[in-house]
Amino acid sequence: MTESKPHQFEKEVVKAAGNNEYVEGQRVKIGQVLHITHLAGKFDNCATSEYVVLGYYDGHGYKEIYKGAPTVASDFVHWNGHIWLREGQYVYAYFADVATGERMTLRADGEYA
Repeated sequence: MTESKPHQFEKEVVKAAGNNEYVEGQRVKIGQVLHITHLAGKFDNCATSEYVVLGYYDGHGYKEIYKGAPTVASDFVHWNGHIWLREGQYVYAYFADVATGERMTLRADGEYA
């Protein structure tokens, strides 16, 4: 039996003019399976009326698993559940209405199986 290894990931990106509004996690390496149990995303000045989309890339396209607004302005939007990612797949956060110069943050927690 293989021992699982914890996975904690955080990536912060500053929105540049012309860049898209996605922050992408690390791609799963060949032969690995990553079990994700928590995703969170936020951006500076995110109002409670704006939303964050959390999901994963399955090798063919983006798959949305949660879309929500923060309960407190500029706070994280959270998703808890279970997804298993395989080779080449990764988690992402999409930020609507983010302005140039704002910081966008993606967090992911889980374990390599």
